[in-house]
Amino acid sequence: MLTIDIGNSSIKWAIWQDGQPILAEKDRYHKEAIQHAFDEIFSGAPKQEKVWVACVASSDVEKALTAWMQRQWSIDPVFLASQNEFGGVLNAYPNPSELGTDRWAALLGARSLYKTPVCIVDIGTAVTVDLMDVEGIHRGGRIMPGINMMRTSLLHNTIGVNAVEGECPGFAINTADAVSSGTMRMLAAGLVEACNSAKERLGDNMRLIITGGMAETVMPYLKDIEIFHEPHIVLHGLFYASEQ
Repeated sequence: MLTIDIGNSSIKWAIWQDGQPILAEKDRYHKEAIQHAFDEIFSGAPKQEKVWVACVASSDVEKALTAWMQRQWSIDPVFLASQNEFGGVLNAYPNPSELGTDRWAALLGARSLYKTPVCIVDIGTAVTVDLMDVEGIHRGGRIMPGINMMRTSLLHNTIGVNAVEGECPGFAINTADAVSSGTMRMLAAGLVEACNSAKERLGDNMRLIITGGMAETVMPYLKDIEIFHEPHIVLHGLFYASEQ
């Protein structure tokens, strides 16, 4: 089977065999050329009998994927939807549909992989934090701006600075590096506080799971914290959901 995680600018996917991902990739795409993107990404893949998807892009992207799958493989993909309870996970949101399907899939993935309380941090365009206790009960979350979102806001409102390149190791001697250093450390400080607060709520045996496109960039700044890097946790959640 095939699992697909569609974000606003990238598509992660994995082909599964005997309960294990035998091929996992990440590709960038543009919504204006979405059918071409599906041709580029999936045309070389063997025909699949089952496809599960977590999509936080527009409904037009979902319709385009459905049309592609029907035309190429004569199947309809299954789009995961956040629910009140599923697969041993209880959603904390009174309105379950408000919880993004990628976050819901990540909770399901964590439930399938870990038997401890977890704090799931997804570092992408935005940064999301979700807690789940050992019983599979979602204990709420947070949403923060991602690093590029913070930098874009500062660059847009700071005269004379048009771009930030690389990472500044400390205190800067020019504005671009000051933006780079300040935003990275602001995000890291917020995540350290979130992790400490999560441990107070869930206990010291809580595991910090980090995923997302910017995870490896931010991880070196989270010193003295044991991190479990799970780049495909959403895809694990989709596979887990398909088995329930």
